[in-house]
Amino acid sequence: MPYCRMCGSGTVVVHISYAKLYLCQKCFLEFYVKRVKRTVEEFKMFREDDVVGVAVSGGKDSAALLHSLHNAFPKLELKALHLNLGIPEYSEHCESKVKTLTKILDIELQTYDIRKELGLTIEDFKKTKFKRKICSVCGTIKRHIFEEMAKRAQVRVLATGHNLDDVTSVMLNTFLNGQWTQLTRIKPILPPLTEGMAYKVKPLIRSPENENLLYCLYGELPIRTIGCPNSDTAGIKKYAKMLEKFSEEDPNFKHLLLNRFLELIPLMEEKFPKPTITRCRICNFPSSNEVCAYCKRISLVKGYQTRNNIVK
Repeated sequence: MPYCRMCGSGTVVVHISYAKLYLCQKCFLEFYVKRVKRTVEEFKMFREDDVVGVAVSGGKDSAALLHSLHNAFPKLELKALHLNLGIPEYSEHCESKVKTLTKILDIELQTYDIRKELGLTIEDFKKTKFKRKICSVCGTIKRHIFEEMAKRAQVRVLATGHNLDDVTSVMLNTFLNGQWTQLTRIKPILPPLTEGMAYKVKPLIRSPENENLLYCLYGELPIRTIGCPNSDTAGIKKYAKMLEKFSEEDPNFKHLLLNRFLELIPLMEEKFPKPTITRCRICNFPSSNEVCAYCKRISLVKGYQTRNNIVK
């Protein structure tokens, strides 16, 4: 049985093929935390005297993010932000995992329940024209509400659990579809669109998805064990499968692709200027239109409820 390449004595449990490392459980956890710390420092994502909000869903990526940031920056003030989407069984399950994790870490948790706050749930969109695009709607709703939660929590930085696989798949999809302006927004640190809003950062941008899961398993972190019943990411999965095929030949492929995209983004920002940003007349959040996508979707559900005398 081979021994760990870092400590020389521990039994190997993980093979990091792109780094040619064989690690024991203890050294893998340390390796993971050090990489998160290096990523934060490389892109200057926040200062140690900042208050950082962490979007925590109950899944492996956000759990690994919160726990590793807590270990990498022990003096950093973290606030966990959780959104309950009102999906039967699933949302309650996720929230319970988040509560357990934040209790273990002794981190403040703020929860936004859309049923209580807005009088609707993600399930209500199944009765609208978006019934076959629930994931798209969900993404729009989550982005807006986490911005709102960051303002409520008074955090300067909002960290999300987007991992290496997420980012490279979306980057490839965006690139091949010629969505140049959107491509410029998929980067490690995204400045706020207007004053008073939070910076968005991705500390796991160099962390593969499978290593996030291993970090949770070896760290014995509470994470959800059921999948979202509405999940449908066929488009992105197609590119994820392509990347996996390339990675079989070259384990470093995703890291190389990420680095090339990061080099490309400044060129795209020069060639394709940012769209003019105004304020949504309903919520007053930044928008490229008179009414933002979030408010349009919320109004659609509210209109359906009014027409059918539905009260939540």
